Parts: sequence; structure tokens; C-alpha cells
Amino acid sequence: MGDIKYQVLVVSEDDKPTASKRRAIYLRPFLLFWLNSLIAEVIFLAVGVIVMTGTRDLLYKILWTLLFCPLGMGGAMGGIVNYFIVDHHYGTKAVHFTALIGLFIFGSCNYLCYNLDRHFGWFGATEHPWWFHWRYPMIYVVGYVNGKLLFTDKGQETLARWGV
Repeated sequence: MGDIKYQVLVVSEDDKPTASKRRAIYLRPFLLFWLNSLIAEVIFLAVGVIVMTGTRDLLYKILWTLLFCPLGMGGAMGGIVNYFIVDHHYGTKAVHFTALIGLFIFGSCNYLCYNLDRHFGWFGATEHPWWFHWRYPMIYVVGYVNGKLLFTDKGQETLARWGV
């Protein structure tokens, strides 16, 4: 049997500011996409309750829109953006790549939600299918704006001002 050697990574005091800055770079996609998902889901919940289906099954609607969707979509987008874009691309290419990934991930979630809602009837997908399908252009725009914030110098300055 071969010997197993362990390598210990020691972070000096001089490296801590750099590590802190790197941590922020990897946390930003998670935070931005979680926050955008939460904002969108609050709007969808409000419209679903006020305009479409009322307060029937309200607990399930709240759990789905304010807990599961933002965590799942924000986590998925944050992880995918970190893996494929952060440290690999910057600028216009990264912005468009982020928008396309966002369209794919959020669009898939939207389509899944549409089909689930046709079964459960919580948000009115059967009666109002276009309420779900008009979102795709907006999903692209959200991905594009987040890409601009994450992968341009001006966006990085804005995030730093916000404390993110």
C-alpha cells in the first residue's frame, strides 16, 4: 500500500483579506439570484392570490413561492454561474452567458411550475396559461442585469456600494 500524504493549507494573516474578497466573489451569484427569485416569487404569489385563485391552499402557495423556489433557483443559478463563469469569463461574454444560463434554469423552473400548477391548481395555470409564458423574456432580462452586476467593472462597483 502506498503512503497517503496530507497537505495542510495554512492561511497567513496577509492572505485573509484576499480570501475574504474571493469569498465575496463566490457568494454574490447566490445572493443576487436568490434575491431576484424571491422578489419575482412575491409578485407571482400576490398576483396568484389577488387576481387568480384567492387564498385557497395559501400555506402551500407560500411555502412553494417564498421558500422552495427562491432557494432552489437561487442555489442552482449561483452554483452554475460559479462553476461555469466565475474565474473563467468576464465582461460582455460573461454577461450574455449568464443571461442564457438564467433563461435555461429559470425557464425550466417556470415550465415545471406551469405543469405542476396545471395539476395542483394553486396559481391558475389552466385558466391563465399566458401568465406563466410571458415570463421568458423577463427571465432573460433578469439574467442579463445580474450578469452586468457580476461581470462588469461598473456592476462590481455597484455591488460593493450595496455591501455585497
